Amino acid sequence: MDNLIKDWICFCQGTQEFDKSHFTYIFHEEGIINNINQMTQFLPEQESLTQVIENVLSIKEVKRSTSISDEAIVSHAKNFILEQVSLLENLDDELRSATNDFEIKFVTPTEFESHIDDDIPHYWLFDEFGDLIRDSKRNDNEVTFAFFEALFGIDNDYYLSWYIAAPLLEINVNLSSYYELWKSNCQVLLLKNKLLILKNI
Repeated sequence: MDNLIKDWICFCQGTQEFDKSHFTYIFHEEGIINNINQMTQFLPEQESLTQVIENVLSIKEVKRSTSISDEAIVSHAKNFILEQVSLLENLDDELRSATNDFEIKFVTPTEFESHIDDDIPHYWLFDEFGDLIRDSKRNDNEVTFAFFEALFGIDNDYYLSWYIAAPLLEINVNLSSYYELWKSNCQVLLLKNKLLILKNI
């Protein structure tokens, strides 16, 4: 881990070059939770980023289905969709319709997985929101790019990485509802007329 942190410091200081993917899984290194400041010292909002990352890594170690109520899960799932839509302009009619009116349904893993590879509004919204995030970075230098890659590598989850990276964005992004779903091991999938929720136990 020391070598990877040293690589990161050299990369950020410009004394050594690395492919951005070199740091994708730096947050998986043993003892990294005690060295977050060394990762964030080269970024604005260091204190905020450090705290959020420490929280995420601590929860990830013990993440499981919690005692959160179905009512709370439904509320977070709705808000997760609405938090994205509130920041997006010029959605096409089909996506706007899908995000305006949907039935919420808890489903089995089999039913959830049967839609994973479908061409559905969930992925259209992801694409639109991802473009917004990429266009809203305060800095778009190599260090920021590599840091975003490392955040994605925490759980191979773009939405989680965007939740963490909110202080690095020019817009006010609030993905706290997604974070609550992630903490509770819940996944959602937006279809054309339904929002599926899977509780992973």
